[in-house]
Amino acid sequence: MTGTKQSAIIPGFTCVAPSIWERLPVLHSRFRWEKSNESPKAPDLILLFTWTGAHGRHILKHADTYQSLFPSSTIMIITTSIKDLWFRNSRSQPRRLRPAINRILAYKHIDNILVHAYSEGGSNKVVEFADAYRVETGVRLPCTALLLDSTPGHPRYLRLCNAARLSLPSIPILGVLGFGICVVVLGIFWILYRCIKGWENNFISRTRRKLLDDTIWDLTVPRCYFFSQADELIWWKDVLQHARESIEMGVPVLHVCFQRSAHCRHAADYPISYWDAVAMTWKRASDTAALLRKKQSITWPLEAAVRTGYKSTISESGSECTLTV
Repeated sequence: MTGTKQSAIIPGFTCVAPSIWERLPVLHSRFRWEKSNESPKAPDLILLFTWTGAHGRHILKHADTYQSLFPSSTIMIITTSIKDLWFRNSRSQPRRLRPAINRILAYKHIDNILVHAYSEGGSNKVVEFADAYRVETGVRLPCTALLLDSTPGHPRYLRLCNAARLSLPSIPILGVLGFGICVVVLGIFWILYRCIKGWENNFISRTRRKLLDDTIWDLTVPRCYFFSQADELIWWKDVLQHARESIEMGVPVLHVCFQRSAHCRHAADYPISYWDAVAMTWKRASDTAALLRKKQSITWPLEAAVRTGYKSTISESGSECTLTV
């Protein structure tokens, strides 16, 4: 499936290559909530790295919201499967990601990229992509803002089993059989890394390190971490710990803690808070990029924390975040 063939998996998107989808912009406009003449430039490209086994209709909700916010932006989606995580050698990933890299290089005037990764599958794929981009081009991916939804965690066996269960078919018999197989396979991998390969070499631990690798990421670029205390797949304190590690590396960070949303359900359960945080992160990133181009110093605080419950919104005044409940 290549060329202009329309995807039946993600409606409205064109399949560039297996697991890679694209939608070109429909309008040339500033994003919708900015009305002043000093509105920051919209992303040239929005890269979405989805959670493992994500259904097309769920991906589409995020993509459609992004399109409504940034109608002049191209959107590219890169999906992940269980096979990608557990059974494909990381050395084969650059070859599979090359069509997306070539597509980006073929675009004109791509200077600002918003990158949004979901769960362990998405964050693993995004570091593979950033690594492959550097190898292919000799430069870092021109990422202007990085958003991490429900990731990165630490490898925890029971939570990995729960994650595998949610990625299986909804047909009861297939789900039960598949879950049994996943429990066994994950157990084998667990023992393999604990006893032979080394615990630090599993893909989750490797992803955590790679997200702070300054050879593939510009660590002056603002980040936003989304996590929930009700997430049964990724422990929220693991995500918060990585946010703290980012801050120690000098990364400007906004971390948003939800109280009751399930794994990767924050945008559905708290849409105003979630998308306001996206807007704030992009504005912060755009302002940072403008200051760097003018060779001016950056004065943003390294950390802004927001805790959200029901009926909460986020607003920005200068460089401060205000939570209204």
